Amino acid sequence: MRPPNAIRSLSAFGLLLLAPVLAQQPPLTLSVALSKATAQAPVQSAQAELSDAQANLQRTLADPLLTRPVRLQAEQRLALAQANLNRARAQAESSIVQAYTQVLEALQQVALAKKSTELAQRNLEVAQIRQRNGSGTALDTKNAQARLEDAQRNQAFAEQGLLNARSNLRSLVGEFSELAPLPAALPLPEQSLLQSLLEQTPDVVQAQQRLELAKLQVELLDPSYAAKADIEAAQARVAQAEAAAREIRRGLSLQYDSLYAQVRNAFRALGIQQALLQNAQEQLAADKRRLDSGLISPLAYAQSELAALQAELAALQAQGAYLRAVYGLYAGGR
Repeated sequence: MRPPNAIRSLSAFGLLLLAPVLAQQPPLTLSVALSKATAQAPVQSAQAELSDAQANLQRTLADPLLTRPVRLQAEQRLALAQANLNRARAQAESSIVQAYTQVLEALQQVALAKKSTELAQRNLEVAQIRQRNGSGTALDTKNAQARLEDAQRNQAFAEQGLLNARSNLRSLVGEFSELAPLPAALPLPEQSLLQSLLEQTPDVVQAQQRLELAKLQVELLDPSYAAKADIEAAQARVAQAEAAAREIRRGLSLQYDSLYAQVRNAFRALGIQQALLQNAQEQLAADKRRLDSGLISPLAYAQSELAALQAELAALQAQGAYLRAVYGLYAGGR
């Protein structure tokens, strides 16, 4: 048996060999992250149900004594399993998009917090110089010190938020080193997509299946051998199933309208923030020229850099919000 110390030494040596490999990993892209959705437990469970439903339908169709109700129920089980799998996959993708965008936003928040701390430190140094030469007061220095401490606390919060965001994404997609930027914003989905999404929801599929089964039961009742009361009861069940299906569609239609309104509003907000970001970048470039020409101080330019970082964060948050709204729409808002 190998001594425990030797085992630990080998493990440490293995990690040292593995570290360069991990460092050389390409950044995780959103498309690759989304491909991990199939490994989520709810998706795996839904996939297993679909496979079982497919096998069950094949066995059912091979039965020489097959009846119409049994065949319909087996076909309905398969259709519902497919709808549940589609929903589970869409929900998993929505969770991944949310976690992915949160990491990118947290990274930008850390960068902004660090810049704020750096600027607060420089402002404190300026306040101390002014106090020494008599152009500033002790209160000015005290206030600058308080702003620095506040900036340092915000930086610590931002860094902890980044750790939490990375941990959340790691739980969904596994280990990763860095993230690639978000791809170009998706175009605004057509509103006509809502009806298709509505019809594919498991609730609507199941309601439609109950209606189909109720209608079949009416078809199978012939007055030559079925009591009038039984036929009327079956017809009543059809009416009830129709009413239930209409109510489910009405409720889900309102829900999808609300989700689409969120997508549309997020798309408009994204356009506004991207325009503001462009303005901030142009202002930063102009201030850089002014700095090089000696027209503004380095401290004033640092303020401009901070404003540009704030605009970048706002645009990134808007892009993330739009992406989350789109995938939330596909997932039915759940």
